Amino acid sequence: MPTWTTDQLHHRLSENFGATNVAVLEDAEGAMQVVLAEAGDLEITLVVSEDQIFVSTPLVTGAQVQDRAAFNDACMRLNPINPLSNLGLATVDGEDVYEVFGELSADSTEAQIVLEIRTLGINAIDAIETLKPFLVHA
Repeated sequence: MPTWTTDQLHHRLSENFGATNVAVLEDAEGAMQVVLAEAGDLEITLVVSEDQIFVSTPLVTGAQVQDRAAFNDACMRLNPINPLSNLGLATVDGEDVYEVFGELSADSTEAQIVLEIRTLGINAIDAIETLKPFLVHA
């Protein structure tokens, strides 16, 4: 089982998702972005470390949520039925951002990593559809 370097994983993911859909992010060590064309160009971020591969995509900002307590409750109820992914809350540039994320061992196979990326994309789309009633309508 390999322990992936960013360059190795970038090369393999480029073969799976297309070279124009995979980019190394220069401002964060071990980070890259995969654009899922089949999921409406959803952007998935991967961070490769010695021990794990962290995969995530933003869902909505806190400002987009009508009732944060109700939304948080809905997220907690959705989380257990969201295969291979979790829902979480992060702070990005001082703003709360809800995200869908998953983690894999750095020893995961290429097939497992590709499955995680595709599943995370599906789960993010499913989550936003399920959580739409809690969002501010513009």
